[in-house]
Amino acid sequence: MIDWIEQHSTLLQTAVSLATLLVWIFYAQLLFQNYRRVRRPKIVINQMLGNSENARFLISNMSQEAIHIETVVMCLGGGQNRVCQLVTDADPDDGTRQSEQNDQNKKTALSARLDEVTLQGPLPSGRCIELGAMQRLLRRFDHATRRDYEDAAASNPVRNGEDCRVEIIVIGVYSSEKGVIGASRSFIYDRNGQLRPEEVQTTQHTGFFARRRMARLHSRYI
Repeated sequence: MIDWIEQHSTLLQTAVSLATLLVWIFYAQLLFQNYRRVRRPKIVINQMLGNSENARFLISNMSQEAIHIETVVMCLGGGQNRVCQLVTDADPDDGTRQSEQNDQNKKTALSARLDEVTLQGPLPSGRCIELGAMQRLLRRFDHATRRDYEDAAASNPVRNGEDCRVEIIVIGVYSSEKGVIGASRSFIYDRNGQLRPEEVQTTQHTGFFARRRMARLHSRYI
């Protein structure tokens, strides 16, 4: 046995070195995957409080570090009938703010806490922020549509009395990453006023080309 080992010592050393290299590659891959998982930004968009028009949207930061929310866009419909509006900031002129603030004047609304009038700002890790109820968002969307389009009824898919696709897109800046990152999730708002998720989970837009699309979308609203 000893003689056989001495005769094949070079081969055995090569095999041991190769096995050691494979073990190191395996552990390096595990460390790299763990590093990517920790550093990768993750935004979760959830529906809560039922499926009616009073259901609310919640934006959660499940990343390791804080995310600065830049823009929140709401899109209704699909294809050529897709209409998008900015819902980052509350509009004190749309009537919704006045009803929610017990008909207080604009000065009172604008002097409220910052997180009550805008979603823009840093969202710490493990924290969440409420986007608002579906009914409220539809009123704000309708107000913005009337402002931007001459034919508001034709530009608002909800008015057609059919099932409507609702997409929530969150665009933000993560840590020291260059450019913007994004996340989106789609829901179905049916003709009976019931809201349900179309997708099982939130889609993360963190790849190179996805981030470029988010940057182009963000540039439309700044």
